[in-house]
Amino acid sequence: MRATISSALLATLVVVVAVLSSGCGGEKTPPDMPKLQPTTIIVTQEGKPCADADVQLLKKDDPAYKWFAGGTTDANGACVIKTMGKFNGAPEGDFTVVVYKTVRTESETRKNVPQPTDPAEAQKWVAKVAEEEKEFDYVDVKYKRVETSDLTITVTKGKNETTLEVGPAVQVENVLTVRK
Repeated sequence: MRATISSALLATLVVVVAVLSSGCGGEKTPPDMPKLQPTTIIVTQEGKPCADADVQLLKKDDPAYKWFAGGTTDANGACVIKTMGKFNGAPEGDFTVVVYKTVRTESETRKNVPQPTDPAEAQKWVAKVAEEEKEFDYVDVKYKRVETSDLTITVTKGKNETTLEVGPAVQVENVLTVRK
């Protein structure tokens, strides 16, 4: 009896592993999507890993290119590129790399005062929060736009990995638009 239970358990395990490794239940790539190549971009700032930076690969000469590829750097500055936010890898080709790291401060009002339910008071609360909160870029803003970034990558068949330096650390305040 013990051998039968072990054989049945082993057979079930083999079936589960086969189903999981075959990709059942996973989202299929669109039929017109180009073959994706494994791509990792390591972002450094002043020679050190730049964590929590957003990375995008964009076609400078084709702003309507539909195969958006990018991701966010980890604590080591590494960004494993995904296309359309869910498919590992990037299409082959030449890309301008856009890198930005934006952080918003949290206002004291948001932290300490509950949002009122009265519409007029809620509007005042929202205006006060917007006044108090600030948003900062921590990577030179030239890397935030495809038109000004000089960072590039050529994705080729096979594994792609490159390190890109974004220069000195900055703290540039963004002006937030407040509707009153």
